[in-house]
Amino acid sequence: MTDKDEIYSLKQDDPDSNQQVFKISLALGIGVVLIYLAFLKPGIWGIDGNDMFWVSYSIVTEGDFSTGPQIGVLGRGGEYYSIRYPLLPILATPFVVVGIVVGNILGIPTRYTATLCALVLPLLLTAITTSLVALLALRLGSSKRGAYLAAIGYAFGTTALVYSREFFAEPLLALLTTASIYLALGKTYREQAGASILAGLAITAKPAGIVIGPLVSFYFLCKKYSWRTVITPLVGTAMGVFLYMGYNYLRFESFFGSGQSSNRIQLLGMPERLLGMLFSPGAGGGLIWYCPPTILAIYGFRKAFRTKPLEALLLLGIFLGYLVLHSFWIFRGWNWGPRFLVPALPALLALVAVLEKKWWDWIVALTLLGLFWNAPTLVSYYQRYYAEASDRGDFAKAIALWGDPLDAPLFNAWGAAFRQLGTALTSNVAEVIHNVGEPPGRGNLASSDLLRIVAVWWWVLPAVGIPIWVGFVIAIILVGLGIWLLVRGWREMGE
Repeated sequence: MTDKDEIYSLKQDDPDSNQQVFKISLALGIGVVLIYLAFLKPGIWGIDGNDMFWVSYSIVTEGDFSTGPQIGVLGRGGEYYSIRYPLLPILATPFVVVGIVVGNILGIPTRYTATLCALVLPLLLTAITTSLVALLALRLGSSKRGAYLAAIGYAFGTTALVYSREFFAEPLLALLTTASIYLALGKTYREQAGASILAGLAITAKPAGIVIGPLVSFYFLCKKYSWRTVITPLVGTAMGVFLYMGYNYLRFESFFGSGQSSNRIQLLGMPERLLGMLFSPGAGGGLIWYCPPTILAIYGFRKAFRTKPLEALLLLGIFLGYLVLHSFWIFRGWNWGPRFLVPALPALLALVAVLEKKWWDWIVALTLLGLFWNAPTLVSYYQRYYAEASDRGDFAKAIALWGDPLDAPLFNAWGAAFRQLGTALTSNVAEVIHNVGEPPGRGNLASSDLLRIVAVWWWVLPAVGIPIWVGFVIAIILVGLGIWLLVRGWREMGE
């Protein structure tokens, strides 16, 4: 194995420096976790999240992957199964167990407490990814403070903030993608083998993860590593494919049938979707709108390419891989921003991190802009706007990728959030919690259970006899501690 590059900003002959960086990265992740916990959602609203949650719930309570006819599709043995992905539900089972125990102790529906606890998982996954953004940036040659600032930009200036509060596959895929790249840029075969294993696991998180292994393998080939190293990511990818095919057979007795309709993969409209995910503010699009700090990745790539061209191209390849792959998929609304590009956001922010100090004010400004666009989802469900549009007969306008910008969720989220907050002030929290999960009547989506409360855990405390103000104080403390940790880490990065 040959490699003439220097050892990035993490010097292998300086263990004290390594230890400091990893401690600060840990503090970064913990700070993000604390702030995220203050805004933990009180339940899952929507099809995709509930779909995967009920797989977790069934694993814990029934010992199998079936979900029942309300959620799943008819499959093996007359049972109903989720059409989605296995890894997130499997990882969530310990959280569901805790939720069931808590529900039994408090005497409230366990399906509610289990969903609340399950939502802690994507929050943790996003926080860990935030730390990995900083570590990956250092391996690209970023300064410590540049890496730290870009990681904060990822956590608070992009849709990672939004999807950390959803039970979707994207936060898990983002973590596996970032970890695989980080290990691939390492110097030992153990790290490179780890990258290959994670590339395979990514496919079980979501099949789109198939883009990772071949790109990492090609990177190893260009680095002139041994053939054993070059082939390993492809082996990992093959294992991931076989695992997913096995999951298909377990559910539907077909290696290639996942229960999802294949007619949504189409060449027709591909250019519009590709450009839409980048530039349109409509539903499912708008990288530059919903994730403003990523704009600077253009300049970061140019700088990184001059010193580490292969590494910069690997990160660009990951981004383009997800972008092109999903442009063939006909996605239909109920997404906040470019949901399918969430796994590529860490790579883009790692590129942003390599920019010189003169760019830092721009990183901060664009992060604050991204926080402004995404902030309504901290206290409301972003689906509220879609529900309102459906009730008034304007759903087609709301979910259009290329439609009237005034109908885009980006420009309507604040209004929908204020309306949800207004409704919450007149809603009986205990009644909402005991009815949670019940389908709303036709034309009444906006008045369904979770869309009638403030979308934070402490708002529902009266259901168990605890005043809201107690939870609010706890949330303030969590945010304060999180900010303190982040500020302290920033200061130590400069020492």
